[in-house]
Amino acid sequence: MFSATGNAQPPFQSIGRHAPRYNSPQNEVSTGFAFRNSSEPVHPAIIVDLRDVKQNGQKTAIGSSQNDLPFGWVLITICAVFGFAFWTLACHLCVRLGLSFETLVHIGPVALLGGIACGVFAARATRPYSSSQSTISSIESERPSWIWIAFAAAVVIARAVGVGYSAFWITSVVLLSFALMKQTRTYSISSEKPIPLTFQHRALLLALIITAPAITYLSHRPNIDDAVYVGTAADAVAHPELPVLSHDVLYGDQKFPLMLPSYAVESYELLVGFLARLLGMEPILIAHAFVPTAIAVLVPIAWAGLMRILAPGRWLAATVVALMALLISAGSRGFGYFALSGLFVGKSVLVSVGVPLLYTYAWAFEEGGLLSQWLILAAITVACVGLSSSAIFILPIALTLATLSGSHKGIGWRAALTLTPALYPLACGLSLARRMGVMESAFADLPAKVHLAVTMVFGARTENVFLLALLTAPFLQRNGRLRRQLLILVLTYFVACLNPFTFELLSKFTTRDAVWRVLWCIPVAGIVAVAVTGGLRTVAERYGKHGILIAVVPLLAGVVYLAPYTSLASSKAESYSLTPLKVVAPDYGVAQEAIAATPPKTSVLAPDNVAVWIPTFVRRVPLVSVRELYDEEMGTHLPPEEARSRRELRELVSGKEFPPKDQEALLNSLRTYSVGLIITTEPIAERLGQAFSQRGYSRISDVAGYAFFRRIPGTYVD
Repeated sequence: MFSATGNAQPPFQSIGRHAPRYNSPQNEVSTGFAFRNSSEPVHPAIIVDLRDVKQNGQKTAIGSSQNDLPFGWVLITICAVFGFAFWTLACHLCVRLGLSFETLVHIGPVALLGGIACGVFAARATRPYSSSQSTISSIESERPSWIWIAFAAAVVIARAVGVGYSAFWITSVVLLSFALMKQTRTYSISSEKPIPLTFQHRALLLALIITAPAITYLSHRPNIDDAVYVGTAADAVAHPELPVLSHDVLYGDQKFPLMLPSYAVESYELLVGFLARLLGMEPILIAHAFVPTAIAVLVPIAWAGLMRILAPGRWLAATVVALMALLISAGSRGFGYFALSGLFVGKSVLVSVGVPLLYTYAWAFEEGGLLSQWLILAAITVACVGLSSSAIFILPIALTLATLSGSHKGIGWRAALTLTPALYPLACGLSLARRMGVMESAFADLPAKVHLAVTMVFGARTENVFLLALLTAPFLQRNGRLRRQLLILVLTYFVACLNPFTFELLSKFTTRDAVWRVLWCIPVAGIVAVAVTGGLRTVAERYGKHGILIAVVPLLAGVVYLAPYTSLASSKAESYSLTPLKVVAPDYGVAQEAIAATPPKTSVLAPDNVAVWIPTFVRRVPLVSVRELYDEEMGTHLPPEEARSRRELRELVSGKEFPPKDQEALLNSLRTYSVGLIITTEPIAERLGQAFSQRGYSRISDVAGYAFFRRIPGTYVD
């Protein structure tokens, strides 16, 4: 068997076709209330190794087990989830009641501490159950289905050489459907036990836990959407008397509504603002240096917990591969973009931590039925909504797929209860549905094509690698129960999220600009890890060490080829530095200078690469326009004429040429927006400098290639 340490294959657990794992009456009482079905059958025909049960009971008696992740790591994760979930509930309460950030600052600490206390309780209540998992064993193992693997590979190759996506999708669904029908006829409930957690495993996992935050801190990929994310935190600190998440934070005069109504459910940025106020620091420093570095600790823990379910016999190697797969799709909408180097954005935390935790505890509750497991699952759901409004449509799909793939006879009520946390994001979505209707015009021209979404999320160079892994992973899984679980998960993913015939309809329940995010709803990186480690295990068993060496060569060649395109590769957009702020240094510095140079009670007109950084400061000035995307989305809330003139003024100082008559009209509208400072590049300053001067603006300085024109006090010439 292939594993990180070369251990022999562990035994499989089985106590009956439809029964959950063994729990003694004593353990059942010690773990608290559990959701059980009294009709669950137990088949005595399975041979049970009672010596293993006795040894497990001795481990439980002393409160430790080598079959679990270190309790301290699990405790940190669960406490973080509960703390943020309670903070999210507090934020949603303040939004609902129209309470100010000042009020949130007072109730927030109570929510955080209460959540952490509940997290300690939930972790401790779940611990005896996980520690008391029996080692009841049977000798069931299935060989890889090479015919099915060959079919899957042929389908992906056909797609790579030009077969249309619809034909690829139909063939894939037929393949997975027939495989599932065959697997159902021979399906057994036996479950594989994770290999014991040795000292070497702890050391390697600890190395991953240390490496992840180091990468997160050192990597610098500036994100112009910080205008919204950091801007929300900065605005809360600057205006604590205003109701939270009730007004626009971009344009700076607090007279516009939220650009996107869905921002009203996001609490991550408000937590950054709370910490900034508590510690007396700039929100951007908290958002870039402290919070993401701390969150990165949770990434290896979250994926390790999931891989102990999906690849129990080789979970540590699978964790390493999953983390690599998470980094490999590096497009602006790929998984890698939202991995370690992007954790300063709530969406990234949802993808890298929220989704694997959701599946881990959804499947754990279906299997164990403990109230504490359900509470953890509910807390994860609420926390994910606070991380990103995209969770409103991602989580119901994810919970449905997790429930379907993990269910079997005898757990009907537990399966139904697994779905109930989805009611919270659904309720949030319904509360926003009417207000989101005004945004339809802003997204009407965007394409909602699933093949484009697949390319964006899986990466142009790695798309076929991900598709091949999705189709082959179930057939490389040796345990019958896990094979069925993966078949259902991948099949429902294809039907629900990768369906070319319903993707347009799906976009109506999200927004056309964000529908591609439904592809986040399953842990794709974990499934890739199952395929890779399962393939290496098979090669090792068939050909020994020589086979492993032969198999590793193309893998390494692939890694070397893709390395320049991963999210960690140095490029113009990605660099490494000890500097805490992840910004475009010249533009950020120009924005800071612009704030200082702007006369009181006036606004700034600047190109978008400068304007996007102004909202990130607590002390900032109003903006005429920010960037094209924001102007389009905010334009749905403004009179058409105002939306157009704001946008065109920014385009004018960015270099776009207008007919003389239109240019004069735009320059005459500077007074309408109380523009006190104009920023433009050197070439444009030469072209428009005289026109600015005629309207009362004087060139006061040049900063990093930008010219500053400030209005002369008491002058406004039309």
